Amino acid sequence: MNRHLFSAVLAVQFLGTSAAFADPYGDPPMKREGFAFGAAIGPGLFKGAGGMGELQGVGGDLDLRVGTTAGGNLLWLVEVVAGGYLVEVTDAGGVDQTYNALTTVTFGAQIYLREALWLRGGLGLASFLERQGRGGAVDEDSRRTGLGIIGGGGYDFFRRGRFALSVELASTVGAFRSGPLGQTSVLLGLAWY
Repeated sequence: MNRHLFSAVLAVQFLGTSAAFADPYGDPPMKREGFAFGAAIGPGLFKGAGGMGELQGVGGDLDLRVGTTAGGNLLWLVEVVAGGYLVEVTDAGGVDQTYNALTTVTFGAQIYLREALWLRGGLGLASFLERQGRGGAVDEDSRRTGLGIIGGGGYDFFRRGRFALSVELASTVGAFRSGPLGQTSVLLGLAWY
Protein backbone atom coordinates (compact mmCIF):
# COMPACT_ATOMS: atom_id res chain seq x y z
CA MET A 1 0.00 0.00 0.00
CA ASN A 2 2.72 2.48 1.00
CA ARG A 3 4.64 1.56 -2.13
CA HIS A 4 1.71 2.46 -4.39
CA LEU A 5 1.07 5.68 -2.47
CA PHE A 6 4.74 6.66 -2.83
CA SER A 7 4.62 5.89 -6.59
CA ALA A 8 1.46 7.99 -7.01
CA VAL A 9 2.95 10.96 -5.13
CA LEU A 10 6.14 10.69 -7.17
CA ALA A 11 4.16 10.61 -10.45
CA VAL A 12 2.13 13.69 -9.44
CA GLN A 13 5.33 15.53 -8.49
CA PHE A 14 7.00 14.66 -11.81
CA LEU A 15 4.02 15.42 -14.03
CA GLY A 16 3.07 18.54 -12.12
CA THR A 17 6.59 19.94 -12.25
CA SER A 18 6.62 23.72 -12.44
CA ALA A 19 8.80 25.68 -14.85
CA ALA A 20 11.03 26.69 -11.94
CA PHE A 21 12.03 23.05 -11.32
CA ALA A 22 14.09 22.97 -14.50
CA ASP A 23 15.39 26.42 -13.60
CA PRO A 24 16.09 26.59 -9.85
CA TYR A 25 17.25 30.22 -10.04
CA GLY A 26 13.78 31.49 -10.87
CA ASP A 27 14.41 32.85 -14.37
CA PRO A 28 11.21 33.29 -16.39
CA PRO A 29 10.18 30.31 -18.57
CA MET A 30 12.22 29.90 -21.75
CA LYS A 31 10.74 31.61 -24.77
CA ARG A 32 11.21 29.49 -27.87
CA GLU A 33 11.08 31.47 -31.12
CA GLY A 34 12.75 31.50 -34.51
CA PHE A 35 15.60 29.21 -35.51
CA ALA A 36 16.28 26.02 -33.51
CA PHE A 37 19.42 23.87 -33.41
CA GLY A 38 20.21 20.76 -31.39
CA ALA A 39 22.80 18.03 -31.04
CA ALA A 40 22.93 14.92 -28.88
CA ILE A 41 25.38 12.07 -28.33
CA GLY A 42 25.33 8.82 -26.42
CA PRO A 43 25.43 5.02 -26.46
CA GLY A 44 23.00 2.97 -28.53
CA LEU A 45 21.70 -0.59 -28.77
CA PHE A 46 21.11 -1.98 -32.28
CA LYS A 47 18.89 -4.95 -33.17
CA GLY A 48 17.65 -6.25 -36.51
CA ALA A 49 14.70 -8.50 -37.41
CA GLY A 50 13.64 -10.56 -40.41
CA GLY A 51 16.40 -10.73 -43.00
CA MET A 52 18.51 -8.42 -40.80
CA GLY A 53 18.02 -10.56 -37.68
CA GLU A 54 21.72 -11.39 -37.38
CA LEU A 55 22.54 -7.71 -36.83
CA GLN A 56 22.85 -6.65 -33.20
CA GLY A 57 25.38 -4.78 -31.13
CA VAL A 58 26.20 -1.87 -28.87
CA GLY A 59 27.68 1.30 -30.31
CA GLY A 60 27.26 5.05 -30.45
CA ASP A 61 24.78 7.59 -31.75
CA LEU A 62 25.05 11.22 -32.91
CA ASP A 63 21.92 13.29 -33.55
CA LEU A 64 21.89 16.71 -35.26
CA ARG A 65 18.69 18.76 -35.53
CA VAL A 66 17.86 22.01 -37.31
CA GLY A 67 14.47 23.62 -37.49
CA THR A 68 12.14 26.40 -36.49
CA THR A 69 9.64 27.07 -33.78
CA ALA A 70 5.94 26.99 -34.58
CA GLY A 71 4.68 28.45 -31.34
CA GLY A 72 5.75 28.20 -27.73
CA ASN A 73 5.42 24.42 -27.49
CA LEU A 74 6.05 23.11 -31.02
CA LEU A 75 9.20 22.81 -33.13
CA TRP A 76 9.50 21.60 -36.75
CA LEU A 77 12.78 19.76 -37.22
CA VAL A 78 14.97 18.11 -39.83
CA GLU A 79 17.02 15.53 -37.98
CA VAL A 80 20.06 13.49 -39.01
CA VAL A 81 20.83 10.46 -36.83
CA ALA A 82 24.08 8.57 -37.41
CA GLY A 83 24.79 5.49 -35.36
CA GLY A 84 26.94 2.44 -35.65
CA TYR A 85 28.75 -0.37 -33.90
CA LEU A 86 31.78 -2.62 -34.43
CA VAL A 87 31.51 -6.39 -34.83
CA GLU A 88 34.42 -8.80 -34.58
CA VAL A 89 34.30 -11.42 -37.33
CA THR A 90 36.37 -14.59 -36.92
CA ASP A 91 37.14 -16.75 -39.96
CA ALA A 92 39.98 -18.92 -41.24
CA GLY A 93 42.08 -15.80 -41.86
CA GLY A 94 41.83 -14.64 -38.24
CA VAL A 95 39.86 -11.90 -36.52
CA ASP A 96 38.59 -8.90 -38.45
CA GLN A 97 36.25 -6.02 -37.62
CA THR A 98 33.15 -4.87 -39.45
CA TYR A 99 31.51 -1.51 -38.81
CA ASN A 100 27.69 -1.49 -39.22
CA ALA A 101 26.13 1.95 -39.67
CA LEU A 102 22.49 3.10 -39.62
CA THR A 103 21.77 6.66 -40.74
CA THR A 104 18.39 8.39 -40.95
CA VAL A 105 17.29 11.79 -42.22
CA THR A 106 13.80 12.66 -40.99
CA PHE A 107 11.35 15.53 -40.94
CA GLY A 108 9.26 15.77 -37.80
CA ALA A 109 8.08 17.69 -34.80
CA GLN A 110 8.97 18.14 -31.15
CA ILE A 111 6.17 19.06 -28.77
CA TYR A 112 6.61 20.26 -25.20
CA LEU A 113 4.13 18.59 -22.84
CA ARG A 114 5.45 20.69 -19.96
CA GLU A 115 7.96 23.52 -19.89
CA ALA A 116 10.88 21.07 -19.78
CA LEU A 117 9.33 17.71 -20.81
CA TRP A 118 8.96 16.90 -24.53
CA LEU A 119 8.25 14.23 -27.14
CA ARG A 120 9.63 14.07 -30.68
CA GLY A 121 8.84 12.04 -33.79
CA GLY A 122 9.53 12.04 -37.51
CA LEU A 123 9.59 10.17 -40.83
CA GLY A 124 12.13 10.17 -43.63
CA LEU A 125 14.85 8.08 -45.25
CA ALA A 126 17.17 5.46 -43.76
CA SER A 127 20.45 4.01 -44.98
CA PHE A 128 22.44 0.99 -43.80
CA LEU A 129 25.93 -0.20 -44.75
CA GLU A 130 28.79 -2.39 -43.55
CA ARG A 131 32.46 -1.39 -43.70
CA GLN A 132 35.55 -3.49 -43.32
CA GLY A 133 36.94 -1.95 -40.13
CA ARG A 134 36.39 1.67 -39.10
CA GLY A 135 37.73 3.32 -42.22
CA GLY A 136 37.68 0.41 -44.66
CA ALA A 137 35.84 -0.11 -47.90
CA VAL A 138 32.05 -0.35 -47.96
CA ASP A 139 30.62 -3.79 -48.69
CA GLU A 140 28.34 -2.82 -51.62
CA ASP A 141 26.14 -5.91 -51.11
CA SER A 142 25.26 -4.64 -47.63
CA ARG A 143 24.08 -1.18 -48.74
CA ARG A 144 20.34 -0.65 -48.18
CA THR A 145 17.93 2.29 -48.25
CA GLY A 146 14.42 2.47 -46.87
CA LEU A 147 11.99 4.29 -44.62
CA GLY A 148 13.40 6.03 -41.54
CA ILE A 149 11.33 6.53 -38.40
CA ILE A 150 12.35 8.29 -35.18
CA GLY A 151 10.56 8.70 -31.88
CA GLY A 152 11.61 9.70 -28.43
CA GLY A 153 11.35 12.01 -25.52
CA GLY A 154 13.46 14.06 -23.21
CA TYR A 155 13.72 16.35 -20.26
CA ASP A 156 15.54 19.72 -20.25
CA PHE A 157 17.32 19.49 -16.90
CA PHE A 158 19.28 22.75 -17.31
CA ARG A 159 18.18 25.91 -19.13
CA ARG A 160 19.71 29.36 -19.41
CA GLY A 161 18.49 31.97 -21.85
CA ARG A 162 18.03 30.24 -25.21
CA PHE A 163 20.19 27.19 -24.32
CA ALA A 164 19.06 23.90 -22.82
CA LEU A 165 20.78 20.67 -21.77
CA SER A 166 18.64 17.56 -21.85
CA VAL A 167 18.64 13.86 -21.19
CA GLU A 168 16.94 12.00 -24.04
CA LEU A 169 15.71 8.54 -24.96
CA ALA A 170 15.41 8.02 -28.72
CA SER A 171 14.50 5.07 -30.94
CA THR A 172 15.33 5.03 -34.63
CA VAL A 173 14.14 2.39 -37.09
CA GLY A 174 15.30 1.78 -40.63
CA ALA A 175 12.63 -0.26 -42.45
CA PHE A 176 14.29 -2.05 -45.38
CA ARG A 177 13.03 -4.71 -47.84
CA SER A 178 15.06 -7.36 -46.05
CA GLY A 179 13.70 -6.33 -42.63
CA PRO A 180 13.93 -3.58 -40.02
CA LEU A 181 16.96 -2.48 -38.03
CA GLY A 182 16.26 -0.57 -34.84
CA GLN A 183 18.42 1.51 -32.56
CA THR A 184 17.61 2.76 -29.06
CA SER A 185 19.85 5.37 -27.44
CA VAL A 186 20.22 7.28 -24.21
CA LEU A 187 21.58 10.70 -25.13
CA LEU A 188 22.89 13.91 -23.63
CA GLY A 189 21.59 16.78 -25.72
CA LEU A 190 22.26 20.49 -26.22
CA ALA A 191 19.65 22.77 -27.81
CA TRP A 192 19.47 26.42 -28.81
CA TYR A 193 16.09 28.05 -29.55
